[in-house]
Amino acid sequence: MISCEDLRNAFLSPQMIYYFHKKLAPLPSDVVDVRIDEALKFLNLAALSPGAIPVSKEIDDVWHYWVLETAEYETLCRKLPGGRFLHHSSNEYAEFHDPGAKEKEINPASQIAYLGSYVKSYGPFEPDRVCYWPFAARLMDMLGWSLDELNARLLACTEAGVD
Repeated sequence: MISCEDLRNAFLSPQMIYYFHKKLAPLPSDVVDVRIDEALKFLNLAALSPGAIPVSKEIDDVWHYWVLETAEYETLCRKLPGGRFLHHSSNEYAEFHDPGAKEKEINPASQIAYLGSYVKSYGPFEPDRVCYWPFAARLMDMLGWSLDELNARLLACTEAGVD
């Protein structure tokens, strides 16, 4: 299992920590740190996974800020699994080529696999973090699951070979 501290040590420079705290002010420091952690988890999962992984606007904002610091972002991408550049594109841009880009359904099975990979790699979703993963929050809401039940079911999926 990979801890948040391990992620920060592997991928985050002191300059970027400072930068994110400045960009995301006046948010409390602990909230900024959680958003950075979840963005790092997302980027690690994205580096290994084909297709879209929906995250919240807050996590997407952290990604946007990282992309703006192009040298730091390039360094990050080289360190991520696979060592390849992760491109970022908006739905509005994608609509030029595919007018239905925003309405595309996201495959629930692939989303469950992504979320299962999260739990397997980083441990269970925590109450202050699940909100950054819309599909996880939606599963809890639609199915009436507690956070513990969500985590147990996602982990069971990975053990059953669904991911």
